[in-house]
Amino acid sequence: MRVLGWILLGCLVVMLWTGFTQAKEQTGAVPVIEVEKPTYEFDQVTQGEVVRHEFRVFNRGTVPLEIKKVKPG
Repeated sequence: MRVLGWILLGCLVVMLWTGFTQAKEQTGAVPVIEVEKPTYEFDQVTQGEVVRHEFRVFNRGTVPLEIKKVKPG
């Protein structure tokens, strides 16, 4: 029984070590969004007038940045 306990403890240590190593590797690789000018104030706009502004968005991270949804403020 004692040997079985040591084997189980060893397996637990190996699993925890592997999990921590993988988590550490994954946390180093993240997308980092940077918006050059995050806000823009339109002047007075009449109803029905089409207004437009382009925001410059950069990914400063090490993995691809996915923008899945954009909403006006």
